[in-house]
Amino acid sequence: MASRPIKLSAENLAKLKASVAKPKFDRSSVKTGIVHLGVGGFHRSHQAMYTHKVLEDDPNWGICGVGLVPGDKKMQDILRSQDNLYTLISKNSKATSIEVIGSIVDYMYAGNRGNATAAVIDRLASPETRIASLTVTEKAYMVDDSTGDLDVKNIMIEQDLANPHLPVTPVGYIVAGLKKRMDSGMAPYTVLSCDNLPMNGHLTERVVGQYAEIVDPTLAAWIKENTAFPSTMVDRITPSTTDADIEYLSKAYEIEDAWPVCAEDYTQWVIEDNFPLGRPEWEKTGALMVADVEPYELMKLRLLNGSHSALAYLSYLAGHHNVHLAMEDDLVYDFIERYMNAVTPTVPDVPGVDLSAYKDTLRERFSNPNVSDQVTRLAEDGSKKVVGFIRGPISELLASGKDTAPIAAAVAGWIRFCRGYDEKGVKIEIKDPQAEALKQAANQVKVHGSSCFLKKFLSEEIGTNKTFVGQVDGFLQTLDNTGARSLLAQLAEQ
Repeated sequence: MASRPIKLSAENLAKLKASVAKPKFDRSSVKTGIVHLGVGGFHRSHQAMYTHKVLEDDPNWGICGVGLVPGDKKMQDILRSQDNLYTLISKNSKATSIEVIGSIVDYMYAGNRGNATAAVIDRLASPETRIASLTVTEKAYMVDDSTGDLDVKNIMIEQDLANPHLPVTPVGYIVAGLKKRMDSGMAPYTVLSCDNLPMNGHLTERVVGQYAEIVDPTLAAWIKENTAFPSTMVDRITPSTTDADIEYLSKAYEIEDAWPVCAEDYTQWVIEDNFPLGRPEWEKTGALMVADVEPYELMKLRLLNGSHSALAYLSYLAGHHNVHLAMEDDLVYDFIERYMNAVTPTVPDVPGVDLSAYKDTLRERFSNPNVSDQVTRLAEDGSKKVVGFIRGPISELLASGKDTAPIAAAVAGWIRFCRGYDEKGVKIEIKDPQAEALKQAANQVKVHGSSCFLKKFLSEEIGTNKTFVGQVDGFLQTLDNTGARSLLAQLAEQ
């Protein structure tokens, strides 16, 4: 008879199997040095994991997680019931390791606003807080993709600007916390973006500065003069937690964890070393501290994230729902190889990295059968991801006269996916902040061609380039006439 699973809690840590790695530090002595906005799966598999290992030698860098959206209430309830502990399931193609992570020592949910919002701002303004970090997804930075600036017409930004003491956006919270520190005569915390955005530190500094300028020009000047916004490159494939993950943990390791996180065993973190108030010694746990993140960032965003988006739409239309199964399809695998090779001329030399070996490793990671990532997860927020990961390479390749066919095929797949139904007429749920606009524009492409869609969602330059528009239109015609597999076969023959 199988043993009953043990509920994850501080009290029960000693009862867990010896094969389960547990915190090696006294959590009761940990002080909160980091306030983190957006505690999702990626933060828990990545930054929180690195920080967990640092706490073995330095207890001053515990994490206070903050949830800002209604869905985060569930995270608060679960973490609270588990003493803010959770299980990290790390998998490669052959083995699995289990570790209980203890770096999150507090969690605050601000979705109810009012006193909860004030409490989060107070925590940001606390002298203990030296870093405010974020993993809130690309769309939460409220950027107008046509300008790269803060979208001041966004309804949530308008709401924050009308009530800056009661923010709802991450940008609003960061500025509210900084204002309170300025008013109290304190030094600002370092703002550390860990989202997949090109030069995420620079972008965060820009939107925070533009928002602060509207709220209080004196505050904006103080932020510009005193606040550090280091850039980062983050990498670890982390699928959404499934019921199967929870059941696996219960049966194989006898742990009752209501929300574990499952990830590949590969992880990478490159950080611009600019932390005026100090930082954890993340380099001791595998992070790379550098003066310039950009080469690493472009490599990862264009080769990994861009390839993920390229894979998502055509694979889904070809009938695949799991990434590793899509990669077992020779046509998909060949397409991803061609896509990576086409994008490579836009990737700068990266210190200590062999790009050919890096691309081989990426394809191995995508093919990992133990990390059952979902194609639909990769397809989410395409209006942000395609802009962030694919638009730049398109412009650079067109300017240099290099081959853009695989990239045009990926964009055609995105447009076809955005029509909202698959090749059998089954509805596709478009999860994107511009879902309705995408759907409307994608369906108009059938009549007017792709130029207007490309102008609206990528750029005027791309949408008026006859070569690229012609490629996209041709690939869309193939998708409409004979389907995604036919298009992939066509590319394989080129």
